[in-house]
Amino acid sequence: MEKSTTKRNPTIKEAIFILLTVIGVILLCLSNALVLETALVLGSMTAALFSIYLGYNWSDIEGGLLGGIQHGLGACIILIIIGMVIATWILGGTIQTMLFYGLKLLTPPIFLPVSFLLGTIVSLLIGSSFGTIATIGIVLMGVAEGLGIPAHITAGAIVSGAIFGDKMSPMSDSTNLAAAMSGTGLFEHIRSMLYVSIPTVSISLVLYGVIGKMHLANNVDFATVEKILSNLQANFNISLLTLIPPVLMIILSMLKVPAIVSLSASFVTASAFAMITQGASFAEILDIAANGYVSNTGYKMIDNLLTQGGINNMMSTVAIIMAGTAMGGILEENGVLNVLLEALMEYIETPRDLIISTLISAYIMLFATGEMMVSMIIPGRTLEPAYKRMNIKNNVLSRTLETSATLGCAVLPWGVVSVYIQNVLDVSLKYIPYTFLAFIAPVITLIYAYTGFGLFKRE
Repeated sequence: MEKSTTKRNPTIKEAIFILLTVIGVILLCLSNALVLETALVLGSMTAALFSIYLGYNWSDIEGGLLGGIQHGLGACIILIIIGMVIATWILGGTIQTMLFYGLKLLTPPIFLPVSFLLGTIVSLLIGSSFGTIATIGIVLMGVAEGLGIPAHITAGAIVSGAIFGDKMSPMSDSTNLAAAMSGTGLFEHIRSMLYVSIPTVSISLVLYGVIGKMHLANNVDFATVEKILSNLQANFNISLLTLIPPVLMIILSMLKVPAIVSLSASFVTASAFAMITQGASFAEILDIAANGYVSNTGYKMIDNLLTQGGINNMMSTVAIIMAGTAMGGILEENGVLNVLLEALMEYIETPRDLIISTLISAYIMLFATGEMMVSMIIPGRTLEPAYKRMNIKNNVLSRTLETSATLGCAVLPWGVVSVYIQNVLDVSLKYIPYTFLAFIAPVITLIYAYTGFGLFKRE
């Protein structure tokens, strides 16, 4: 097919109309059925139709589409390996061991801080705040009732830990998406988030410690915890050796070894320990790496937590990344994002302005959609060139997207995560003020924006 000679860039009004229409199509789909993959594909189709209106032919559109997908292929490969890693970690007993020793730490005086840390650990290991809230979160809510600590305060601590672990976990879909949409390496993104996360977590732990002592009662009931501990011991070989695979991954990431290599090494190590500590066969490892681990202890709460992982269970997130990057690629090819960026850059004069613009745009998308994935995809694809222009590394963009979208969705009353929390933990919106992480992290981000600290320059 011959290239068109009449193609043109949109005017600013056309660019705004096109982007709003694409967002409107996505919102319409999400309002009818919360299936983000289909919504993004239809958004890509809408962007392609506008490209034809602007004079672009199919070769141009296909080039933009494939070019966009190419940006996300690294994240897709990482997610496939992550599915294998999670499954073998469970098969080898890694997550069971962490959960066992974590629950052993529960004592009344430090219940809220430990609840926060347990939520963090479980979410870090399985890469899912939803899975953490629905399992260990329910356990901790029951213990809190026995301690006399209000449910909404406990829920705030659990949710803070779960979303913190989710946004810091290399196993998390949102973490990988933020890195992919901003063109950042996975572990480079995580290291950048530490600059915001360390002070945020420190402040949160102090607050939970103070509040926990204020609400502590004497009638302690740890029956549920004891039941979980005995179930884990009866069904799995709890051993500190099983912690070697995650420790190895952390060490390799600190040495700046590429994510694919680090995760692959963890998978191989976890597979070996699954054979040594749990008596798994090679055939069993191959099967669960593809289809995920299925727990059959007979204790529903444990089984829900440990039925995780596998390549096939990652395919939905892979589809989201491919559809999102394809849509972004088309909008870049037809000039919509470039025209909007040029208009935006007239008002963005400093790195501080850029950080604030990123936060605001992600929050606007979050308020409109209630969905954190979309809130990272569109601002990430639109603003990424602006970070290059201002000589700021993309890992600053990726951590700002996570700070606003991932954390904000947990406290937005109509957000997908918030609605899930209210239903699963059976709490009212009163938990929101106690989800300290979601409020402290943006403040830290703004402080860095105004002081210039942590705004890494490109070499």
